Amino acid sequence: MKKTTMLRKLFQAPGFVTLPVVFDAMSARIAETVGFKALFMAVSATSEAQLGLPGLGLATATELIYFAKCTANSVNVPVIVNVDDGFGGALGAFRTTEELIRAGAAAIYLSDRKPVIPARVPHNMLEVLPRDEYLGKMGAVVEARNGLDKDFLIFARIDAGALSGDDEVAARAKALVKMGVDVIVPHQRPPQSKYGIRDKAIMKKLFNRIGAPEVWIWGMGPKGTTIKDYEEAGAKMCMPDASPTGAVQDTLFNVYQDLYDNGPAARHDTAGREISDKLRGHKFWHELEEKYVP
Repeated sequence: MKKTTMLRKLFQAPGFVTLPVVFDAMSARIAETVGFKALFMAVSATSEAQLGLPGLGLATATELIYFAKCTANSVNVPVIVNVDDGFGGALGAFRTTEELIRAGAAAIYLSDRKPVIPARVPHNMLEVLPRDEYLGKMGAVVEARNGLDKDFLIFARIDAGALSGDDEVAARAKALVKMGVDVIVPHQRPPQSKYGIRDKAIMKKLFNRIGAPEVWIWGMGPKGTTIKDYEEAGAKMCMPDASPTGAVQDTLFNVYQDLYDNGPAARHDTAGREISDKLRGHKFWHELEEKYVP
């Protein structure tokens, strides 16, 4: 079964879906081994891990699509790929969508922010596309998807609420669903905004306006929101607040610091040879070698 079909069936089935952040082939394999049925390749975490750069839109389309290909092809579960603004306007987003499908991704995740490099992180510097321009851009994404693989999913993140409120979020969301977008991601607004999602009731009201539960919604709320809260609000899926890159950085820092301080005497617990070999796929390659190499 195609991974795009697998992802679509996963969302069509009853139950809530939690999507862990991955940033390379090994993190994806670990998440798959734990039991996750779908993965989310975050552009910020990937940029940090693969390029040593912050998530400020500094990764190029070529780099990100290559990383997506390596990650998607390393696992047997679908991978959703975050591409920020899609690398340009309607034409750029069209080509990005086609290249992601060819790379083996199961879904594209992109926002209504204006393409600005480097990306402007503070919300008071947030710029979003006018509604008609954004809908035109997403129409190009839908056309690219329909031309290559109609099961490929499109995730639309809407940041316009920070500037224009929930009415604009709902208007954009309904238009996106009508044109064929699969998942709506109404992004959490900053706490200082009068439009901020402050509690579950407000979040549920917004999700209902968008069309939950018939419309698949990526739950985004304040820190501490539980899976039960998201389910009750009408969301179909969410991503944990914390990126694993911080934990990985802490672990590696300690390993290298110990090696620097203690030299060969440094010792560190590992996942064990059996798990490591499984993650690397040693068994498959050894069997292939025995079969074909004299």
